[in-house]
Amino acid sequence: MSISGRDSLKSLAFLYLTFGHSTDGALSMDEMRALADRLGRRVPEADLDEIAEVIKAAVADYKALDAGARLAQARQHTDSLRANAEAGDVQAVLDDLREIASADGNISAEEEKFIADVAAALGGA
Repeated sequence: MSISGRDSLKSLAFLYLTFGHSTDGALSMDEMRALADRLGRRVPEADLDEIAEVIKAAVADYKALDAGARLAQARQHTDSLRANAEAGDVQAVLDDLREIASADGNISAEEEKFIADVAAALGGA
């Protein structure tokens, strides 16, 4: 199984949302558009309505947690993704994170660290 499918959509959405918000405390509209675009690329069989619903659910889940629990939940989703990763999946996720990070015109040190942590957790470089 690949992490580029519907089964991984919820995990990817929560991971991408946590990344976009937790690294600088804000999620710009450009970052949100990049997040939605990247989910669509990862899961091309999902239509825009499905992606929007998954993002809404991820936002609700995210808001219900405190900062520590958000990161713990993101780690759980990362572990789930790692269990299903195939060749190329890890790099695709890391590319997605870089795209989301650069959407606001700035890749912060916190974003770089988060990307490195996800790379290590997924077994990538």
